[in-house]
Amino acid sequence: IMMKLTHLIAASAAVVVAGQIIAAQPASEFQVNEKQRPKLFKQFGAVANVPDGFAQDKWGNLYVAAPNLNNPAYAGVIMRYCKKTEKWSVFFAGLRHPETGKGIPMGMEFAENGDLYYADNQYFTDKNYKSRIIRVVTDKTTGEALYAEPVVTHIKLANAVRCRGNAVYFTDTFFDIKDKNLGGVYRVPFSAFDKSAVKLENKENAEKDPYCIGITSCTPNHRGDIAATDGMCFDKAGNIYTGNFGDGHFYTLKIKDDGNYEKPETLIYDTKQLPCVDGVNYWPKKNWVFIADSERNAVCYWDIDAKKLGVLWINDDTDGADGLLDQPCECIVWDGKLIVSNFDVSFPGLKNKENDKIHSLSVIKLP
Repeated sequence: IMMKLTHLIAASAAVVVAGQIIAAQPASEFQVNEKQRPKLFKQFGAVANVPDGFAQDKWGNLYVAAPNLNNPAYAGVIMRYCKKTEKWSVFFAGLRHPETGKGIPMGMEFAENGDLYYADNQYFTDKNYKSRIIRVVTDKTTGEALYAEPVVTHIKLANAVRCRGNAVYFTDTFFDIKDKNLGGVYRVPFSAFDKSAVKLENKENAEKDPYCIGITSCTPNHRGDIAATDGMCFDKAGNIYTGNFGDGHFYTLKIKDDGNYEKPETLIYDTKQLPCVDGVNYWPKKNWVFIADSERNAVCYWDIDAKKLGVLWINDDTDGADGLLDQPCECIVWDGKLIVSNFDVSFPGLKNKENDKIHSLSVIKLP
């Protein structure tokens, strides 16, 4: 999710919807299947006024990070939905940065041992390398949070977080190097912060940073947005999928035999087909990657086997009260359904025109 945007030109596209080619037309006129019409899953009060990243634990409980950028009077929190009791509660309040005084949780995921890793995105308060990756150590019997600590520091804009094997992976959306518009994917082994937090290299040295495994570049589109690497996920083979928020450039980083990764390879680079890549999430059942398209109020999908882009749902500007998409930023396949968080922080150039009083999650029946 990024901030430096300009005016929107109505997007048109030719994309694959339900296996058929839909001719170029305004985004608001895409023919979508009403069976996938989003419904309201949860409406939060001000305590979670900007829902963002998702995670689920080994018991099947659902977690939602709320950086609460619309109303900073409320601290950033991580909410938990208990599958057994069907009740919501605050799982953890974002760890406050000693210099900014803010805790701003966004992307997150549980490691295999039950600890939760999340992106503390300080870029909105201080752009000078204040973002961090935080580990929430949990009780392995109850799942409750015991304490939290920074494990990776010196990040510009910490965004997506994934855990795989013995490492935490994350994206940094802005390198802030003049005229280059770069972002990147990082991998830090858990062993690297056994004794103390890892401090990354300055972005000018990112190519030599041993933890930086891929760099993407954003070309300003009709929004004038230069936000680079945003969402990230793995497929079942271990390949990484990521994309730029600013221009919708969608990539894969293929895993090599030695466990390292190839450089980012383009899958889609066409703002008419995909103008914005926010959060991405893998669905193993169909071998799809779901893509939250914040610009168009859409959830798209990349069919890995068919190598085609589809649109699961798209709608016009709304407040999300009935469950329709309201600047979707993240999604997760949970309990057989697709849950979508509606960021609703209105940047110029998006279909979403205003921050409203509805703070919601949507649910979509999977095809």
